[in-house]
Amino acid sequence: PLGLDRAQLLRSAKLNFVKLQAARELGRMEQARAFTTAEMFEALRADRATTRSDVVELNADLLQTGAEANRQLASVRFSGMARAAPGAVPVGFSEVWNLAKPAGGASGWMLTGIRPMH
Repeated sequence: PLGLDRAQLLRSAKLNFVKLQAARELGRMEQARAFTTAEMFEALRADRATTRSDVVELNADLLQTGAEANRQLASVRFSGMARAAPGAVPVGFSEVWNLAKPAGGASGWMLTGIRPMH
């Protein structure tokens, strides 16, 4: 979309990835409410999946952008290495985050969905 700052989007997405990992690990999911849609927040809160405890490498790639009605859309693929427990051997992971924000920029990018990559 016109005026999209790709570098800023990726910085923000990576920061929110780290925030979400910390919120899950510390049991403070309310912290994720600031950057997730209401539906996504409820899904994350209900999800009891194991979280990565130590992300040792994090990459973010912008896969696509677009616009719909009055929103800008973006998909960011995260990949890297993480340990499931302290001292464990890091394993690879890959997932895609779908993000949206109002076209007028009234708020920042909000997480609308997460899709694991296999």
